[in-house]
Formats: sequence, structure tokens, C-alpha cells
Amino acid sequence: MSISPYQYQLLTQSFATLQPNFHCFCVSLRTQLNRYDIQLKLPNTNEQLINIEQRASKFIQEALYLLPQQEQLASFIQLHAPRLMLLNPSERDITVLCNAMIATLQLHLGAQFTLALRNAWRKALHIFANIIKNAIFGSSNIVCLHEFKLQKQQQASTI
Repeated sequence: MSISPYQYQLLTQSFATLQPNFHCFCVSLRTQLNRYDIQLKLPNTNEQLINIEQRASKFIQEALYLLPQQEQLASFIQLHAPRLMLLNPSERDITVLCNAMIATLQLHLGAQFTLALRNAWRKALHIFANIIKNAIFGSSNIVCLHEFKLQKQQQASTI
């Protein structure tokens, strides 16, 4: 799955819009995440949030920059996987985080959050989530065609 140049432009422009007030974005994101039963370790105080948000901003910015080069993006996320694992996420938490990001983006970007921008963020977050899940949990949504055929043959022979 790849991102179009237009979608990439939308993503980088919208993130640039959020950066000057990234603390507010993070507070809203934490509020969104507090609505869910997740095991992800969230910061409890504003001081903890401020400490994490600078790293989060740099991480998102670098991940967006590397999005067109997905092999490099995967290496970047793999490099940061130990730090991500300290947050103790479950696979479900990654999905919840992506959905909360969409809601928070919509809240903070308002009228700028068009359908095209929403679709670009959904695609980007889907890519990020898949790479993160692979780096942390070893899971993949890629099915090897040969293994799929063998599995279907085995199922057909048992019927």
C-alpha cells in the first residue's frame, strides 16, 4: 500500500498546522484515549505528557517524512520498537490509538479536515499500525500466496 504525492502533501501540511500547538493536540488525544479500556500506559500528569510529546512530535514528523520509503520507515519504527514497547500496548491498543488520532485530528483541524485529508490520514495510520504491529508483536497482515493455497487445499481435503 502506498501513499500518493497529493496525500503525502496533505499529511505534511496538516501536521505542520498542528505542530505549533502540539501540546493541545496531545491533551485532546489523551482525553480521547481515556474513553477506551486500553492497557497502553498513558502519561498521568501534564509534566509527563510534555516530556513525551516532544518525542512523539519528532517521531510522527520523521515517520511522515519516511512514509514514501516504506522500507526505511519500517527500519525507523523497528529502531524505536523498544521504546514503544515500554508503553505496554496491545495490538488492539494500536488500532484504538489510530482511531483516536483520526478523531483528534478532526477536532483540531476543523474545516481543514476534508474527506481527502481524512482518507490520507487513515491510509498513513494503517501503514504505521501494520509496521508497528509487525515490529512489536511479529504480526503481519500479509498472506503468503503459497501458504494460503496449501491451507485451502488442506481444508478442501478434510471436507
